[in-house]
Amino acid sequence: MPLTPVEVSQLVAAGVDVTVERSEARCFADDDYARAGAMLTETPWQHAPLDAVIIALKELEESDAPIAHTQIHFSHTFKGQDGAARVLARYARGGGEIYDLEFLHDDAGRRAAAFGYWAGFVGAALGLLGVAHFSSARPGVVDESFPSLSPYTDREALIAAVEAALASAALQRDLRVMIMGALGRCGTGARDLLGSLSRAIELSAWDLPEFSAAQKPIEEIIGHDLFINCVYLREPIAPMIDESLLARNTRLSVISDVSCDPTSADNPIRVYDRITSLEQPFVRARDGGAKPVYVQAIDHLPTLLPREASQEYAAALFPYLKDFLVAGIPSNTWTNARKCFELALEEHGLVN
Repeated sequence: MPLTPVEVSQLVAAGVDVTVERSEARCFADDDYARAGAMLTETPWQHAPLDAVIIALKELEESDAPIAHTQIHFSHTFKGQDGAARVLARYARGGGEIYDLEFLHDDAGRRAAAFGYWAGFVGAALGLLGVAHFSSARPGVVDESFPSLSPYTDREALIAAVEAALASAALQRDLRVMIMGALGRCGTGARDLLGSLSRAIELSAWDLPEFSAAQKPIEEIIGHDLFINCVYLREPIAPMIDESLLARNTRLSVISDVSCDPTSADNPIRVYDRITSLEQPFVRARDGGAKPVYVQAIDHLPTLLPREASQEYAAALFPYLKDFLVAGIPSNTWTNARKCFELALEEHGLVN
């Protein structure tokens, strides 16, 4: 969640009218928001007054209906993703605008708020759950039906699930795990998950120096059981993995693509082409007929630890959001985010 009841109460105290759409799927109950001073509604955001700012998390449902509201959420439309032009055209026709949460930066150029740590933490856990699951298939038979996922109550419950899966799996050797982007927020979360386990894991923690020095695709990846990609894609980079690499694979079992850019032309993990889901977390990579490799590419991993992830994210976002809603003159964080939206419109020929 981009706002917990704590932040809602602070906005209300600052004179902001907050309306929350009712939901039974959140980790925070409707009553929690009501006690924080929000009005509750069952009316969809499309029917909100046009001067209302719509704050959400993920991209919108598919539609061609024009959008006239100002929206703050992860739109996944500013980096050349498939379908971006169709989404942006809705705003161009309706006169609305997007302030994409991914493109909110402070004056030093750092992300104002990010789910990266918890995405990495959960991505590492899910990668190990995949390794355990696929290693337990009967000889000569690979079971691709990894069970659907539901949110965990807290990080301890997730760690316990990984410990139990590894203990019961048919793993005949020490685990080798490689993290790419190990020093960032996401990589730090992945390292913390691995470090919290009782099982010994041989870790290769790579970041920009190792990536830059390596030949591409990166041969070292297939010397591990699990590869975790935590690289934030800002610009085109050489592919880390392709089908020619996996055709030589004898060890790699799972790729946990936490960065998850399969619909981008610059996707550095070029062995799959679609986002996976909580219902179907893994897809088999295009591997040239060698040892099967499975990819998790869920683009909302922190939802598996919703309370911890929401509390950290909302606390980081709140000062910027309060500034946007209360201050008379928007800060550089918001003017620059608006420029990103305008540039995306221009790139798709949607400016009159």
